[in-house]
Amino acid sequence: MSFKLIRARLDACKVDNEILERSRLARVGNRAIQLAVIIQAVEWALMLVATFIIMSAPALAQVSGGNILGQDDQTLGSATREIIRYLRNLLFLLGVAGIGWGAVNYMLEKSWSRQIIGGGLSMGFGGIASLVYSFSQGRAVDLNTDLGN
Repeated sequence: MSFKLIRARLDACKVDNEILERSRLARVGNRAIQLAVIIQAVEWALMLVATFIIMSAPALAQVSGGNILGQDDQTLGSATREIIRYLRNLLFLLGVAGIGWGAVNYMLEKSWSRQIIGGGLSMGFGGIASLVYSFSQGRAVDLNTDLGN
């Protein structure tokens, strides 16, 4: 498709300037029509590029090397443990934030009970997950009974 034909199609889609100045929707529609005409002009090139990309995908998939997890067989387990550790810490911190939010809402005389309950449940679940993680690592959990004395 030649540039003259593209220009002729774009000129055929002209809208009155007064309408374009007053209506944002008319401007958006006009740009969408212009974009459609341009895409239609380069459609064959886009199809050719997409065909080459799709045809080369099986060849790229057969390249050796490129281990996702590396050479260490413990990588997946370590990554999973770290993700769980970060998520339980995040859950505990969200519980603290929920209780703080509930306290602020209580002071402002707004609804606060759901925030306090949700924050307490998040902190409790995060604490239980932390306890289970400590036991699974073989560490003892000491209980400090002297309360800092």
